[in-house]
Amino acid sequence: MNPPSDNFMAEMFIKSIAVADGELGSTAAGADAIEETLLDQFGIEPTVIDGSGLSRSDRTSPRQVVAMLRGLADDPAFEPSLAVAGRTGTIATRMRGTAAQDRCRAKTGTLSDVSALAGYCTTTSGERVAFAFLMNYVNVYGARILQDRMTTALAKYTG
Repeated sequence: MNPPSDNFMAEMFIKSIAVADGELGSTAAGADAIEETLLDQFGIEPTVIDGSGLSRSDRTSPRQVVAMLRGLADDPAFEPSLAVAGRTGTIATRMRGTAAQDRCRAKTGTLSDVSALAGYCTTTSGERVAFAFLMNYVNVYGARILQDRMTTALAKYTG
């Protein structure tokens, strides 16, 4: 679901989460289960409306996304599910030839005037860093350029 950014699969996944939680397979029940899990496991309280993130009513902050990423840092399945900068998924053509290529894995999110990039980078000094760039009211093309520059700067970090 992550590398190709398959929104239909994400919508079906949220419904299956509801079923696994003993509820009807609805988006609302899945969203409730996700919100409860995020609060219990990571202490964060985003507003989840749908599975794909296409609703403009979905709400979170970069701080909350990073808290979740840190909490998932040791999950053996999560990080490998993210696209590799310059190689796969929705960031296959982004950050090629930079320090971020092959060092950063991330998930994109795009709506009209909204662009997001969140994931992990391994810095040149070997540290693993979680990051989230959520940008609203922006030119999406320009936002991606800035996100790529910031992600590359993280990958180059030696501190």
